[in-house]
Amino acid sequence: MKHLVPKTAVTVITAAAAMLAVPALASAAPLHVAAKHSSTVSVSASPRVAYAGTAVKLTATVKSANPTPGGTVTFWHGKTKLCSAKLADKSGHCSTKFDTAGSYAVSGVYSGDAKHSGSTGKVTVVAEKAATTTKISVSTLAATVGKAVTFNAGITTHSPLAATGTVRFVTGSTTLCSGTVNKGAAHCSKAFTAVGSYKVTAKYSGDGAHGASSATSGTITVKTAAKAATTTKITGFAPTPVNADASETVTVTVTSPTGIPTGKVSVTAPGLAGVDCTATLSGGTGTCPLTLGDGFGLTTFVATYGGDSSHEGSTGTDKVEVRISTTTTVAFAAGTVTATVANETMDNISSAADGGVAMVTFYTGAPGTGTAIAAGATTVYAVYSGDELNQGSTSGTVDVTGGGGAGA
Repeated sequence: MKHLVPKTAVTVITAAAAMLAVPALASAAPLHVAAKHSSTVSVSASPRVAYAGTAVKLTATVKSANPTPGGTVTFWHGKTKLCSAKLADKSGHCSTKFDTAGSYAVSGVYSGDAKHSGSTGKVTVVAEKAATTTKISVSTLAATVGKAVTFNAGITTHSPLAATGTVRFVTGSTTLCSGTVNKGAAHCSKAFTAVGSYKVTAKYSGDGAHGASSATSGTITVKTAAKAATTTKITGFAPTPVNADASETVTVTVTSPTGIPTGKVSVTAPGLAGVDCTATLSGGTGTCPLTLGDGFGLTTFVATYGGDSSHEGSTGTDKVEVRISTTTTVAFAAGTVTATVANETMDNISSAADGGVAMVTFYTGAPGTGTAIAAGATTVYAVYSGDELNQGSTSGTVDVTGGGGAGA
């Protein structure tokens, strides 16, 4: 089978051309590249085991055949660059630190130079948690129910790093409160809800660079809160003077240096059986209706406050004149106006004069106008001013133009 050659690929060499001398080509000199010397890296750490946060010196020594290696060694932990060192007399060093406890594989990578190839060495550095000491103090060992107690914890350590984390303050299995560690201290406050004796433990949780620790307080004795003193007073009766055998409204007030007392106040008159009522305090004041019965004269009333959860009870007294109601009437006969004053007992009305002061005064006009009697008066009424046993009263009018008559 024939092989066809394209015309474009055919070269014709004539005999004459073949006889021409062709100068020989000069041969190119071979290219030689000098091989780099191999190297080895040894890496050390000082200290190799230390507390987290402690400065660690990393040293790399590069060995190779002549000449002395130069360049840089970079130290890595995984993909994290730690530091770099420039070689001097085969060695270089730099410092780093590890802030969290753990085991760290460190690689020292030599980049090589013009005459030396690169290489890598390794060392393991261990960062340990530093031990801690916890101390506890409390604001008081004599506490009261419902009043907050402050718990304080101090955290000390030999680590170059500051302790962080939290401290729980625990009594038994109950966590009272927690505090965040700041500058070596943590605190929080909590009130105890029941009487008893308690010991509180401060439990420091530790952090990435510090171990946990704890401390327990002395015994905290919790008692019922002391109650505040009070003062009870009867501050008024209405109406006044106080009427016997009538309903009066008595007002009582209870005060205290601490807070506003609540609860109830009972009011009695020890000399009068069945005379009592109970007032409920609002804002420290209360009122209640008091029916006085048949007693009269200077009477002692007693207000007794029973106290509340934060206030002691107390008692106040008041002496008040209780007077019997009276009725005054007037009559006109034979040119004379006569006033008669009576009460339900009919036997204790004062005389018409007391120390030269008339007890009944006559006026003309409508009751309440208080106009003195003068010539030409047509009506007269009488006013009884009362005494220590009897209420005052005013009569009706009597016509004094005729021969007689009476007014009530």
